[in-house]
Amino acid sequence: MTPNIVIINPDQLRWDYLSCYGHKFIKTKNIDLLAQMGTLFEHAFASAPMCGPSRVSFLTGQYPIEHGVRQYGGQYDQSKPNALKVLGDAGYRRAIWGKDHCFKGNVIGSLYDEGEDICIGIMGQNPNYINAWDSAELPTDSEWNLTKRLTDNGIDFIKRNANGEQPFFLTLNYQDPHPFFTCPEPYCSLFDASQFDLPSNYRNSPVENEIRRLTHWRIHSGETNMPIDGLKRAMAMYCGQIRYVDDQVGRILGTLKNLDLLDNTIIVFWSDHGEFIGDFGVTHKIPAFYECLMRVPLIVYDPTNRLPKGKNSNLVELMDGMATALDLCGLTQPKGSHALSQISENCTRKDIYADAGMLLQQPKEPIDGLRIKGALAPTPYGPGSMLRNSEWKICMYADDCGELYNIVHDPKETKNLFYEPQYNEIKTTMMNRLTQRMMCFGQMPERLPRGDY
Repeated sequence: MTPNIVIINPDQLRWDYLSCYGHKFIKTKNIDLLAQMGTLFEHAFASAPMCGPSRVSFLTGQYPIEHGVRQYGGQYDQSKPNALKVLGDAGYRRAIWGKDHCFKGNVIGSLYDEGEDICIGIMGQNPNYINAWDSAELPTDSEWNLTKRLTDNGIDFIKRNANGEQPFFLTLNYQDPHPFFTCPEPYCSLFDASQFDLPSNYRNSPVENEIRRLTHWRIHSGETNMPIDGLKRAMAMYCGQIRYVDDQVGRILGTLKNLDLLDNTIIVFWSDHGEFIGDFGVTHKIPAFYECLMRVPLIVYDPTNRLPKGKNSNLVELMDGMATALDLCGLTQPKGSHALSQISENCTRKDIYADAGMLLQQPKEPIDGLRIKGALAPTPYGPGSMLRNSEWKICMYADDCGELYNIVHDPKETKNLFYEPQYNEIKTTMMNRLTQRMMCFGQMPERLPRGDY
């Protein structure tokens, strides 16, 4: 019997804000249960730290340098190869509830057979959202309270298709825990600001060799003057948003179990990128490659047991999660995909590649008087790319500082070693490998197809 597929995609969820990934007190019991049932990838990375580029990479197996989407959603041509077309051609009944953030035009009736494509951005019109770090309770009846409603619709879709002749594909793409930091009761009161400590890499001013885009964002967002209690309240609300998502995961698992569908449904839980939430003294995200933005949760439940269960410590890219789901269903990858199914032979990666940033110049200096509460212009400007292996990370930008970090000894990326002479050899090695991958549009050069010889 052809497996069904359920994708659960919270937006802007850090890997280390789940208890199954080591958070000390958040208690995400349902996501933890999914991890116990399936495979938790400990070192999974986004293709970009921005929503649209990362999501397009997940569905195409291509990097932003190749697919060309470098900012928020709605830019990718539906006619180009993608996983949704593969699923449709294979006879899947496809549905989405939540933000698509990938394709030009209306996706309902073309790439999806039914659903609701809804994106509410950062809720900029909410009267309680004045500063980038603000948090507040969201009334249950608010038009912005989407997470439960989207889940209700997704569960209804599962029930209607439980005994259908077609296998189903459902993706639930939640707003939470994306800023504005807000959620309804009881979630907004689950955590208190006093539970949170400042991250060890917190700072409210630049340090030596800090990239300009980070300095500019700290100034443009007003977070040079962010009150500590305000940040801690945002951290508490961020956790509340995650628990809101966690309860929806429990509802989905319960529905699949009650309908006897768990034994024939692949589940992929992932997030498109992370969130600063206090790292480096800021919130939100920018086109930079810090661990808090790039390292993300990826959990795959495989009822066929071909994917080894438990914790997987390999380096993987998010696109590999979608590739694995397709492979488990016996489907081919979209044409041009560079993703690696984790049940295929030789599926390991020795390093991770990512790129981001619009092809526009980052300002040389912060713009006097500019105050923004989300990653609006000029925050997304300035292309850059990253190479990360198990020990080192290098980041290069077209118009900014270079960065080199030893991830083993400096996991919070507090010391940029790019300009330290004693690291020239490792820097050169990393730069060469990064250049090779850029030449191959992100693909590993050793995996290029063989020519006719």
